[in-house]
Amino acid sequence: MRKSRRMCYACIRTIFGLLNGLIWIVGGGVIGVAIWLRISYNGYVSLLPQHELLSLDSVVLMGGTVLFVAAFLGCSGAWFKSSCLLISYFILVAMLCGAELVCGILGFTYSETFSTSLQQELLTGIQTHYNTTEHYTGITLAWNHIQHQLSCCGVHHYEDWFNISAWPGNSRVPHSCCIPSFQYMDDCGQLEEVSMWFPSGCYQKVQIWFKERLYLVGIIGFFIAFIQLLGLVSSMILFCGTRRRAGFKTYKAVKCQSAVL
Repeated sequence: MRKSRRMCYACIRTIFGLLNGLIWIVGGGVIGVAIWLRISYNGYVSLLPQHELLSLDSVVLMGGTVLFVAAFLGCSGAWFKSSCLLISYFILVAMLCGAELVCGILGFTYSETFSTSLQQELLTGIQTHYNTTEHYTGITLAWNHIQHQLSCCGVHHYEDWFNISAWPGNSRVPHSCCIPSFQYMDDCGQLEEVSMWFPSGCYQKVQIWFKERLYLVGIIGFFIAFIQLLGLVSSMILFCGTRRRAGFKTYKAVKCQSAVL
C-alpha cells in the first residue's frame, strides 16, 4: 500500500514538474515577445493611447510575467519538495482563478457599459492622437493596419476621421480607408469622394470577427481552466505529501535520539 502511494506521489510530482517546466519556458518566451514588440514597434497596437498599460506589449508582458513566476514556483516546489514554494504556487494560481472569475462576471454584467466606453476611447484616440507626433506613431500604424486588413474605416464609419487634430477643417480619411480599386491613387483619401472609401466601421467588423471565433475562445478558456484546476489539485497533493514525509522524518529522528539516550 505504501509502495503504491510512493509511486503515485512520484508520478504526480514528475508530471507536475514537467508541466510547470514547460509553462515556465513558454512564459519566458512570452516575455521575450513582449520586449520585442515594445522595442520594434513602440507600442504598435496601443489603440487606447490614454491607457498605455492596455497596449498589447504591456498586456503580453504582464501575462508572461505571471506565467513565468507561477511556473517557477511550481517547478521549484516539485523539484525541491518545498512545502513553502508549493503553497505559494497554490495561493498565486487560486488568486488568478479568482481574478479571472471576477473579470468574467464584471465583463458579462457591464458588457454594454464597457462597449460604449471602449468606442468613445477609440474615437478619442482617432480625433486627438492619430498622426500627430512621433510618440503616437503606434496608433497610426495600428489603425492603418486594421482598416486595410478588415476593409473598414473609422470606429463607426468614415465620418469619424473628419476634422481630427491631424487635419482640422478637412473632411478626409487615411489612405488605408480607400477601397482596393482606388488605392493606387495617393490622394484618394483627400478627394472627399465617399464612394472610394470603405463604408463600414471597424468596431462592427471586429465584433463580427470575434463572434465568428467564439468557439475558439471557449476552447482556450476551457483548456486554461483545466490546467489551473490540475495545478491546484496537484500542488495540494504534493504539499500534503511533502508535509507528511517531513513529519515522518522528524518522528524517526526523535525516536532514534530517544533510543540512543
